[in-house]
Amino acid sequence: MTKKDTIQNIDYAIIAQAHTPMYLIHKYWARKPHNVVADYIKHYSKEGEIVLDPFGGSGVTAMEAIKAGRKAVSIDLNPMSAFLIENTLSQISPREIEAEFSKLEAKLKDHINDLYETKCPKCGKKVVAICLHWEKDKPNKVMFECDSCNIKRGKDVDNFDLKKIKEAEVLKPKHYPQSGLAYNGNKFMKREGKETIAELFTKRNLYSLSILFDEIEKIENKKLQNVFKFAFTSMVHLASNMTPVRPTRQFSSFWALQSYWTPPVYMESNVWMLFESAVLGKQGVLKGKEDAANQITIYKKAKTFEELNDGANILFETANALELNKIVPKNSVDYIFTDPPYGGAVQYFELSTLWASWLGMDLDYADEITINSQQEKDFDYYHKMLKSAFREMYQVLKPGKYLTLTFHSTEIAVWNSIIKAVILNGFDLEKIVYQPPARASAKGLLQPYGSAVGDYYIRFRKPDVEKLLSERAMDKETYEREVVMAAKGIIEERGEPTIYQRILNGIMVELKGGRNVPIGAKNVEDVLKEHIGKEFELKNIKDAKGKTTGKAWWLKGRDYTNFSTPALSERVGKTILQVLDRKVKASFDDILQEIFIQFPNALTPDTADINSILEEYSVKTSDGKWRLKPEQQKIQRDTIHNLMIYHLAELGKKAGFKVWIGSQEQKSKVKNKPLSEICDRIPVFRFVPQDSLSLER
Repeated sequence: MTKKDTIQNIDYAIIAQAHTPMYLIHKYWARKPHNVVADYIKHYSKEGEIVLDPFGGSGVTAMEAIKAGRKAVSIDLNPMSAFLIENTLSQISPREIEAEFSKLEAKLKDHINDLYETKCPKCGKKVVAICLHWEKDKPNKVMFECDSCNIKRGKDVDNFDLKKIKEAEVLKPKHYPQSGLAYNGNKFMKREGKETIAELFTKRNLYSLSILFDEIEKIENKKLQNVFKFAFTSMVHLASNMTPVRPTRQFSSFWALQSYWTPPVYMESNVWMLFESAVLGKQGVLKGKEDAANQITIYKKAKTFEELNDGANILFETANALELNKIVPKNSVDYIFTDPPYGGAVQYFELSTLWASWLGMDLDYADEITINSQQEKDFDYYHKMLKSAFREMYQVLKPGKYLTLTFHSTEIAVWNSIIKAVILNGFDLEKIVYQPPARASAKGLLQPYGSAVGDYYIRFRKPDVEKLLSERAMDKETYEREVVMAAKGIIEERGEPTIYQRILNGIMVELKGGRNVPIGAKNVEDVLKEHIGKEFELKNIKDAKGKTTGKAWWLKGRDYTNFSTPALSERVGKTILQVLDRKVKASFDDILQEIFIQFPNALTPDTADINSILEEYSVKTSDGKWRLKPEQQKIQRDTIHNLMIYHLAELGKKAGFKVWIGSQEQKSKVKNKPLSEICDRIPVFRFVPQDSLSLER
């Protein structure tokens, strides 16, 4: 990369925005914030250049790339990836979708809703159940809405409801998946109790889904048919038994765990209502595709890489990242942004089986890069495959160009594997940035130990001159010493008792992702636990009422109430006040972004802490922004006044003058020192009027 191409790197977190409708159509795991991905793409590539994601997933990288005027290549071994991208971007008018939905509605709505018929206990009229609650595979509650009585509530299951369930159980379904939750006889790692896809549904829901899918397959327009299959798979998991009943939301649920798990109390939802919402609802295909059409004005699908140089702007394929060279020429890609599989944390292929089985897709479990004992894939297999994948990426990326890798794990062995897989292929590791989640669990943050909250964005660069590296690992004793030293440094830098998550964020950065960590090394959590009572101690975190809500780490034997470094919370508070004073009023995101830039990685505060500071010192304006309270505005003016005096005094001293500061201002502090300390001790002359003197008028 020449001097002319030098860019200012992203060395700080970016505010994660809520997903727009195009990303809400269909569930997918580990989807990255679209605006963060977009910022990286715009930063590390130019319009017309080619952006690659070899682990394409839900297609965020590819779609944000073409939205930003780049050309995109998205590769994933999982066929669901191409299915999601294709049906999000396919050009079909809202009118076509609405017309086809009306046909399906005329054929199926009444028939399916009749299966969920119940009686209003107040007026006795027949109504349609929204969902039923099942406990230990027995129905016990019906949730319904009665327009006549203007009520939406639940009731106990009665004989009428039991009769409707029995009637549905004898109905013969159309075609439905016969797939087992297994690979060639070996059970899925992420399943509990159930043996087949069909067992994940009540018989009534399985019948309803089967006749709905059968009608969708009769749609003659293939592109339109796929859009309705897209809507179907977007809600099919919500029609399963894997949906827990929540005390506060008893009419709807979600796929709670990354597993085929049936909770003790689960929900049986009305299939037609789910499908109608999947097409016409707030997160349905109609709104999602309208959003995609508005944001992505040019969509020209390529069949080959060469077509990207001939007018097309996106290529997506179901292919193996280990065979990237068969699709993408050497030194042809300008930027890579990817989220590789991290160990066996998410079993993507297992979880995709539910959708793929309805769509008739074959999943290539044999080549999946993962750690899975049921597939006989251990850590060595994972590392070997990952290293091969990054070798392919190195070959196709142009010299001097960048690779950004996102990561969400604190298993030091997995970190080590990922980082080594990249740098041993010749990439230079430049920066690791902690990226907080859009919304973190307050309870999870206050635990003294735990797993990662948020992601790490790791920047690599392909050098202009090719090289291969072989790095020698440090010994275990050195590694553990570095972990402890890093933790102590982080706590000292923050100047206050620190929750484990903040320490973890900083340590992973300090260790450069564990690139030299020895095989078999303990995780960070285990190392730090062994040093409680030695270098560290745990302090109680208390709420406003004095109740202990969690634990924070502190330096053993040190008095944090009289610590030399100002507490991070004070520094963050001061920065927020300065931002509001400078801008007069600012949005929460504007304030948050300045905080992220000034306080990266281990210093990045939780958004809830920032919100608390804002509520204490400022007020919300009618347009949802924040403005300093009047009394705080005066304090800020006084602070600026004192700061100006301080700088003038310093300039005067450097110029050889003696400095005097007014007695009132001398009491004020700047940089933790009273202004009186930078004064010279010079005589003070005051004019004192005498009673015997008079002035001539």
